[in-house]
Amino acid sequence: MKGRSAGPSEYRRPRAPTLDRPRAKQRHRDQKLQDLQDLEDLQDLQDLQDLQDLQDLQDLQDLQDLQKGCISMASAGSRPRSQRLAGRVCLVTGGAGGIGWAITHALARSGAHVHACDLSPAHLERARTELETARLSSDVTLTQLDVTDHDALRHWISNAYTTHGRIDVLIHNAAFIRWTDVEQMTPQEAELTMRTGYDALVHAVNAVLPLMRATGGGHIVALGSAAGRIFVKGPSAAYAATKAAIEGYTEMLGLELAGTTIGVTLVRPGAVSGTDFFRHHVPPSRMPRLADFLPSTTPEQVAQAIADTLGTRRRHLDIPRYLPAMYRLYAMAPGLMQNLTAKGGNGRRTYAGPGTATPAQDTRAPRLLHRLGPRLIGPRLFASRPVRVPMTRLDTLLQHHSHGRISLGRYLGFGSLLLTTTGHKTGLPRVTPLFYFPHQQGYAIVATNFGQAHHPAWSANLLTHPQATITIDADTFPVTARLLHGEERTEAWKAFTHAAPGYQTYADRSNRHIRIFALDNPTPSP
Repeated sequence: MKGRSAGPSEYRRPRAPTLDRPRAKQRHRDQKLQDLQDLEDLQDLQDLQDLQDLQDLQDLQDLQDLQKGCISMASAGSRPRSQRLAGRVCLVTGGAGGIGWAITHALARSGAHVHACDLSPAHLERARTELETARLSSDVTLTQLDVTDHDALRHWISNAYTTHGRIDVLIHNAAFIRWTDVEQMTPQEAELTMRTGYDALVHAVNAVLPLMRATGGGHIVALGSAAGRIFVKGPSAAYAATKAAIEGYTEMLGLELAGTTIGVTLVRPGAVSGTDFFRHHVPPSRMPRLADFLPSTTPEQVAQAIADTLGTRRRHLDIPRYLPAMYRLYAMAPGLMQNLTAKGGNGRRTYAGPGTATPAQDTRAPRLLHRLGPRLIGPRLFASRPVRVPMTRLDTLLQHHSHGRISLGRYLGFGSLLLTTTGHKTGLPRVTPLFYFPHQQGYAIVATNFGQAHHPAWSANLLTHPQATITIDADTFPVTARLLHGEERTEAWKAFTHAAPGYQTYADRSNRHIRIFALDNPTPSP
């Protein structure tokens, strides 16, 4: 050891005797457990402190809202209001129809003061009627406006600011739709698509930014589209170009305003069912076949997602949620996706929703089945219990797991839906597969019960609880059932028996008055 520095081993503690090793290990484990417990106690203390800080912050926010007069006891007693949106001033372009109307309604229900503009007199009139029904007229100001008239657009924004002294939210939803090939679209129509979607957004943002800065902040929301991100055959070139321009502009705007009190969100919805977009402008043949197998969304779902995003720093809102995966796939292999969608052919699914009265038939079924379908209604063999019960259970299973895309009725040439009612005795949901036929702006269903002497249970459920839901082609809609009488019932019965004379056989065999229900479009609940 002489003349040599001590090595690390010479500073180690002497080993414990062999017999004491288990005891030493136990003490070591006990010490670790104690350290972990102390750490957990510290973490719990920190969590409690964080919760207290959050509670203090919430109490402060509530106090500020009360001081600003944003919470009205009278209005709080009539309908629920979101404290986050109460008293906020929101502008919505294209706000009286489709997604725009759903946004307007959602914001008003959340307590915001909404100024919505729209070019369509029909949309505005229908919106006023629904606002009266929902007792929201005092919260929404509707204005007929062409957003391509930039002076009028700026004047509309200025009036809203003058009335309330602030603008908190701008949602640009206005669009011009001409869904056709380039050769069939005039240059004027292509320019109008861009002016309505992109140019109006630029002018609206230019007008509201100084106002938002002056009042301490705000939120700008632009409606893009998956069609502006994924370029496959089917969509209008002008529409896709406009949505791509909106996306680019909104992305750069968000980068410029990062770190400020003004939030920017780009909304990219996929196929949205139940709007005039598909009722009047876009037939299923203009959609790729691939879209038939993907979930769609509804205006109400888009509107609620937007309302929940306001006041956050969320830059992108994609709905349905599978869209980001589709964007990544397209970015990695655009040619592959374009080839797949082209080879898949045209879409066959209808997205029009309850507003259209077009039964969805599966064109893949052989025409022979379509001719045989009406003949299967009426014969005792197919109405007998050994055949009836398994077929009903199988159809329920198929429609439930395919969300209404696959059903026995569609292969037989009939429109099929999955009806969910509330049991009149149990109060539990009851699901029944049924054929439907067009009736006014909705659907009609008939309670033949395969010619049995008693009424089906689902008809009794609808008499007790008229509110129900239907699932068709992966879309679920709320409906209100209405028992038909008189001439209206007679005309509906003629439609049923004309399509399948066997319905009259069921009626004669049952020896009872067959109930026929209309499934009307839902109305906003007050």
